[in-house]
Amino acid sequence: MKRSTVAIISISIAALTIGMVLSAFMLSRFMLKIQRTTEKSITVKGVAEKTVKSDIAAFNCSISVKNKNKAEGYAALNKASQILCAKLDSLGFTADVREDESIYCADIYRTITTKERGKEIKENIFDHYYLTYSVRVRTNKVDVVAKNILKIHELAMRKLDVSITAPQYFISNPEQYKLELVNAASASAAERARTAARQSGSDLGPLMTARQGVIQITRSASNDTSDYGMYDTTSIQKVIRLVMTMEFALK
Repeated sequence: MKRSTVAIISISIAALTIGMVLSAFMLSRFMLKIQRTTEKSITVKGVAEKTVKSDIAAFNCSISVKNKNKAEGYAALNKASQILCAKLDSLGFTADVREDESIYCADIYRTITTKERGKEIKENIFDHYYLTYSVRVRTNKVDVVAKNILKIHELAMRKLDVSITAPQYFISNPEQYKLELVNAASASAAERARTAARQSGSDLGPLMTARQGVIQITRSASNDTSDYGMYDTTSIQKVIRLVMTMEFALK
């Protein structure tokens, strides 16, 4: 009888203990929830933009010849490349801004079809050599590139096989604008937060978190964006855009 009574008392104490632990846990969760719901904050975004002009321009151009004799082909290519370089010099793209000069020779084949015992037989036979001289121009004379690049095509009037890529325009050091944009975007976010706080009858408290977005470099009058950042190289005039996301406490 005594053993049964002790067992019942032990079970009761254990149940009471578990109940107290569960009650304490639920109470702590409740208090935590109340504390969180009483915290007030506001999250805003600030945007800053700056229009800049590219200070580097680059493009590739090449001239090609074809010949059935390789030695004669190289001789013809040498003359053609001299003509191209002379044209580049006359347009302001002198030797000091030319780089990555290279010569490439390709064997070109053509397919002939013959019949043997009523069956078509296709065979690739050598036709000619196609030789190309290529050069890359990189210069800080951005306006000269924009003005003169199409004039290289005048060589086509001399029946020369010349090709040019579209020019690319770069900013040599976009990081130099980063601090200025961060300051401007942060100030914009803080002003927005103050205005929103006043409208809701609150005062703006201290900054809680701040997150900088990626830099977007786009053409003027463009809304192009990317999660990894944009870098437009087609335009001389560019817009650098930065977004700051900031969370402030309210009091």
